[in-house]
Amino acid sequence: MRMNIQDRFYRTFTRQRVDRVPDIEFGYWPQTIRRWLKEGLPLALTADEQNQMFPRTLDDFFGFEHEGHQLQLFLDMNPPFVEEILETRGDSVIMQTDDGIIAQRFLNHADGSSIPHYIQFPVATPQDWANLKTRYRADDPARAVNSAVVAAVRQAMAAHQAVVFGVCGFYGQMRNWMGVENLSLAFYDYPEMIHDMVALWSDLMVRQIDALPADVAIDQVHWWEDMACKNGPLVSPAVFREFIQPGYHRVMAAAHRRGCVLGMVDCDGNPHDLVPNWLEEGVNIMFPLEVAAGVDPYVWRREFGPQLLLRGGIGKAPLVQGGRAIDAELERVRPLLEQGGYIPHLDHLVPPDISYRNYCEYLEKKRKLIGR
Repeated sequence: MRMNIQDRFYRTFTRQRVDRVPDIEFGYWPQTIRRWLKEGLPLALTADEQNQMFPRTLDDFFGFEHEGHQLQLFLDMNPPFVEEILETRGDSVIMQTDDGIIAQRFLNHADGSSIPHYIQFPVATPQDWANLKTRYRADDPARAVNSAVVAAVRQAMAAHQAVVFGVCGFYGQMRNWMGVENLSLAFYDYPEMIHDMVALWSDLMVRQIDALPADVAIDQVHWWEDMACKNGPLVSPAVFREFIQPGYHRVMAAAHRRGCVLGMVDCDGNPHDLVPNWLEEGVNIMFPLEVAAGVDPYVWRREFGPQLLLRGGIGKAPLVQGGRAIDAELERVRPLLEQGGYIPHLDHLVPPDISYRNYCEYLEKKRKLIGR
């Protein structure tokens, strides 16, 4: 690890001396933001910011800290699909987005839902994949390492910041290409295609990591997966090991060669059964630890030991009630905070049934708990 990094996030998870854990949270449903504005949130937000899940303006208003410097590599499809509205249905539209997905989506002003109804994905068969993969050429000049990116990383390192590489994970990316149902079947119907997808996705990352100058560090890799529900992960540990884990191994090995000691996976639901697979590859921070999905961080710690690092784990339901319910929930995580290697915050986006007043009450009490 790099000992001169000053980021509280990095120092907390590498168990170095730190004055307190960082004060961070994890976004908001857009409907929540619109409710809070009606309830007196004293902030001028643009229409676009009111429809974002992670508006920086709102995070800064609450005074949240930010974790490290984000390393920007180019992994997007190139060229993208044409984004177009195919049909309008009241408060929703049928549209194709630039990733090739056709879905019914609510318009920004609609409060009924934020989750699209997916209709069609760009890949269902190996022939579809053969067509799509031409948009992910590793030798695409657009994927060359940008000198401005390198300069920004060097500046961040000189300022004692951690360098963070955030990326969509293998299951998450394949689901974006295929959807849950098609992907679930493809592990059995088209295993060679799945292996090829994982190989391509890992190759894009490793080539760009290896092309960075030798003095450029990677301190943390953040994976987004969302591959579990309340009843467990969407693939078994055996399927993960056969198809997905080789990609993790390759990318994490490339990051480890640059000094990486932290890997975090953002996975909703209860991914307990996959934790050993991730730990084998150095993905050692589990997040967001959804309480309603049955995640018990104390059980996980006893099972996997202090190598398991944890982030999140505060239930949202107590914030709906406020008062003593918030007190009890924060007391529940206090021993975990005292163990170290844990950063407390809500276990997902703030839902719209939490009032602005109760959220501010929660922040005040959480900050007292962490010593801010």
